[in-house]
Amino acid sequence: MSSTKDYVLNIETDANEKAVKFTVQNRPSFFLRYLRMPLVAALVALCVPSVMKLREGSLQSGLKPHHFLLHVLQQSISNHGILLHGDMGRILAVAAYLFGAILLASLQQPSDSIMIMENLGVQLNSRSWWSFTSGMSNGEFIPLSDMIDIVIHEGFHGYGQVIFYMCVLTRAKSTHPDSGTGNSVKVVFPNFLPRKDILLQVWKQSRALLYGPTRKHYRRVPGQGLREVSTML
Repeated sequence: MSSTKDYVLNIETDANEKAVKFTVQNRPSFFLRYLRMPLVAALVALCVPSVMKLREGSLQSGLKPHHFLLHVLQQSISNHGILLHGDMGRILAVAAYLFGAILLASLQQPSDSIMIMENLGVQLNSRSWWSFTSGMSNGEFIPLSDMIDIVIHEGFHGYGQVIFYMCVLTRAKSTHPDSGTGNSVKVVFPNFLPRKDILLQVWKQSRALLYGPTRKHYRRVPGQGLREVSTML
């Protein structure tokens, strides 16, 4: 059987119904849904008294805010170490509160997704816990011309657990038509590996959008490589 985790499948379709995006993720936790943003607001609010005190000290010293901060830092270093009281303590407190608020605000629900684009191909994406790593997310576009098929396979995962997984089979990029080198398997939803019922729903809708009313199969013909065979659904 597949993973027993309680996953959610979200389906988004564009206005022209030319593209559909399937996203698999855990059900949103109580913390992310109800506590994250109030905690962010609380941490920002805790900064206000310290910021007001620092602003008051800046006005009394006649220095601009950034010059005042440098002055406080220089004084702390000259005292053979950073003092955790007074203005320096307030600076460190503000920095800690803001750092915590930024981390909480950046926290997001991890997910795996596949976007099916009619006559174009598929886009695979994975999103981690932190939004600031979105630029480093695992994303890959597979053009329709490179695709053999989208299939559901059965395999072993972890300590002998039998699971179902969906993957995109891509054709070999080889000049020799009968060569098998270069074929690859792109696993869909690799971080979640959802149960078969979710995979079947995604598989049926994906193939219908990519291939229309025909179901495409490929078989290897000696001396000719992969050749397409189409049959009506």
